Amino acid sequence: MRIRSIAVTGLLLLFPFLILAQQKKIYLDPNDDFSAYFSSAIHKKKVPVTVTTDPQQADYTAQFQAKASDGTLLQGILSSLGQGGNDIKSFNEVVMTIVEARSKDVVFSYTCRKVSQNMGASSALATSVAECLAKHWKDSIH
Repeated sequence: MRIRSIAVTGLLLLFPFLILAQQKKIYLDPNDDFSAYFSSAIHKKKVPVTVTTDPQQADYTAQFQAKASDGTLLQGILSSLGQGGNDIKSFNEVVMTIVEARSKDVVFSYTCRKVSQNMGASSALATSVAECLAKHWKDSIH
């Protein structure tokens, strides 16, 4: 009976390490400014992957295509002339594609766009977009 309880205790202690060993790894390009936001979002949203800095060890790679605007005063003036209202908005839109490293197959793709009334809110918007992308990717992982 004592050996059984020791074995069960040992398995319970090793369980978190077994889960980590089974997690897939994703490579995020450190030269891509959005990678830092997405890495943080992966951890915050508890996406079951490990971020690696070595593309050779990665099961997945992430590719980002971003479009952003800080909502300039000129845009607000032109918008008000065209629509009759003052519409100064910042936005951040990112298309994320997750590619399986070995096969080069696209396994997930999603576009997220966030809009803010605050001029110069690009950092907060990037964080929000990254969290949106991480959440939707997590939801698609089986």
